Amino acid sequence: KKPLRKATEMCADIVIIGGGPVGLWSAIQLKKRDPALDVQIYERYEEYRRSHILKLEHRALMLYSKSVYDLPEAKFVAAVTGDNPAKIAKSAIDGEQVYIRTNDLETALKTYAHDLGINISYEKIDSPEEAEARHPECKNFIAADGAHSTMRKALMGENATKDYPLQYVVEIKYEAAGKARPLTVAENLKVNKYLSSMCFEYTGREKDGKTPVTLRFFVDEKTYKSLPEAGFKNPLGLDNKDIPSDLAHDMATYMQARKDKAGEVYKQDSAKISKLELSLYRARRFAVQKRGKNWFLAGDAAMGVPYFRSLNAGMIIASQLALILTRPLLNGKAKIAAYNAVQPLDTAWEFTAAHGKNMALNLYDTFRKAGAKMSWKAQKHRKNRSRKGPGAS
Repeated sequence: KKPLRKATEMCADIVIIGGGPVGLWSAIQLKKRDPALDVQIYERYEEYRRSHILKLEHRALMLYSKSVYDLPEAKFVAAVTGDNPAKIAKSAIDGEQVYIRTNDLETALKTYAHDLGINISYEKIDSPEEAEARHPECKNFIAADGAHSTMRKALMGENATKDYPLQYVVEIKYEAAGKARPLTVAENLKVNKYLSSMCFEYTGREKDGKTPVTLRFFVDEKTYKSLPEAGFKNPLGLDNKDIPSDLAHDMATYMQARKDKAGEVYKQDSAKISKLELSLYRARRFAVQKRGKNWFLAGDAAMGVPYFRSLNAGMIIASQLALILTRPLLNGKAKIAAYNAVQPLDTAWEFTAAHGKNMALNLYDTFRKAGAKMSWKAQKHRKNRSRKGPGAS
């Protein structure tokens, strides 16, 4: 039996700081492996702060995770993938994936967490010491508070991570009316030949008569730095005069191509432009012991990987962590050692995959630049002339 606690103490076996997708997934995996655990999540934002498209691999839902094939699990899997747990086990092997909005994934995860009896408090925790003071009997804490983790910095210092920059990116996120389809590989390549910077698109699922679309332009460092700071909290609009002319031309060209080729209907004033540096980074350690408490990093607090890998890597590592934390024969120091032992393995796997994708991107960019560059309208005009025959005006 657990010892009696004072009425003023918050009772929890494991405390998680950060209630995003990885924090929620960590809690879910812990409860599935040990339903008796009292798991407490602290999340600073009750309302969703982001609404963009994520690529969720079925493999990330299965690797190292605990499957119990009960009703809450079936509801979650159906909401996220449209399948059942038995089917995604096979589709994970086949490498299947789904594009999903951030808020839809978080809604499904929160419902799942609620069904398992996980408590979520919408409060900001400013430091590890504050979390420990609220839960003095708790031995295990998880920091899942994102890439700029306050907990990681407080626990491990300013130089807690190692960074490896790869690419500079400018993104447009907008909504299309009704159902929108992605361009085919051939269509995408054709349009890319007329752009200064290569572009890739990500089209989500239609919901409430709208489809989210993300266009990702890979720009040079000069173009990137010429843009003012722009993130999901302070995005730019399409008509912003600080956007370099070449980039503005590329954006207009690709959106026009989607209209011409895919019949897309852009929802006026829905576009939000942000910029980001795609880089690899990892914490020098995934776990530490401070003041007799065990602290574990999860998700972006532990490691960041570009090309839509960050969420998937975070969920896989969270499942590993849940497996380690629920091993009854491991004491606190052994759990820390075990989690730190998986760090070089996870880093080697994810970093190798990211470098491979980056190399493929650079080769693609070289290939597309070898093609002739002209405006999208000029290309259409040339095709029309060729259909009408010589001498057509």
